[in-house]
Amino acid sequence: MRADLARIISLLFVAVASAHAQDVIVTGLSANSIGYSAQTGMLYATIPSLAGLPYGNNLIEISPDDLSVTRGVWVGSEPGPLAISPDAPVAYVGLSGAASVRAVDLVEMTAGLQFTLGRGDYTGAFFAEQIAVMPGDPATVAVSRRNITRSPRFEGVAIYDSGVMRPLTAGYQIAATAIAFGSDPNLLFGLDTQDTAGSLSRMEVSASGVSVLQAISTPFAAVTITAVGSDVFGNFGDVADGQTLETLGHYDASGVETIVGPTHSVIFANNASIEVFNRYSYGAAPVVTLYGAYGTPRSAAACGLDCLAVVYDSGYLFLFKNYNGVVFAADFE
Repeated sequence: MRADLARIISLLFVAVASAHAQDVIVTGLSANSIGYSAQTGMLYATIPSLAGLPYGNNLIEISPDDLSVTRGVWVGSEPGPLAISPDAPVAYVGLSGAASVRAVDLVEMTAGLQFTLGRGDYTGAFFAEQIAVMPGDPATVAVSRRNITRSPRFEGVAIYDSGVMRPLTAGYQIAATAIAFGSDPNLLFGLDTQDTAGSLSRMEVSASGVSVLQAISTPFAAVTITAVGSDVFGNFGDVADGQTLETLGHYDASGVETIVGPTHSVIFANNASIEVFNRYSYGAAPVVTLYGAYGTPRSAAACGLDCLAVVYDSGYLFLFKNYNGVVFAADFE
């Protein structure tokens, strides 16, 4: 039944795409998170157990050409957060069932080292809220940790080298539930997403671990953040200077945010459309409507200069491939 529905929607999308000079492909795929590896040229998604056979509890590899699943590997119970190294074909998956993180070799498509994240005296094992791979060192990750037994959920940020935690953690003076590396491997950005009056922070990564350099209360609002160079982008449209933490500006959009670096475009995928902005002028391109899309985006990944994949909580994966590179280009005001 579900496969038949996905096929019908796919046919509808082909017709709509032709009429609107867009290439939009949709498939029925219940995924938690999606990412892209520049080294392999492929998309990767974490699949929950409820998806059943053959992909439940797998990290799967997906072709950005047609959304076909090319390979999959079982990684453990309830894979959720996903982080892919910008420098090597290596991914890290947070496991919500096993309270751990697992590394995956994306060339061989094999699951590797699995490591736990510590535990509290009264809260039990820690889980991965978000994961960020250190630029220049694919064996090192930062993990924002959470518990599932109390609120607030934050349990500190820790650095792990091949699964071994550095002793110094960024603790409870800030709640960096959302984290991101920019271009500097010694600098990690964090945002408190569990409090309405949150804080944006800069953290120093050293051989000892991670410590807070600066944190400010800010109206900067987001659930996830992305850092490009030393700028920090939030999925509700705000962008901040990573050196001062002051807000630089705002894109008039919200959703799941991603960056297509070479074109200087900032892209937001929301409930039924894709909105693209010039990174520096904040000017907007025409809104691209995803006809037939429904639900809330969980995750998005740019898969090349004119390609965007979006996972919706309705259980579908959408692939948008721009017509003649117009929408993802940066030649608008």
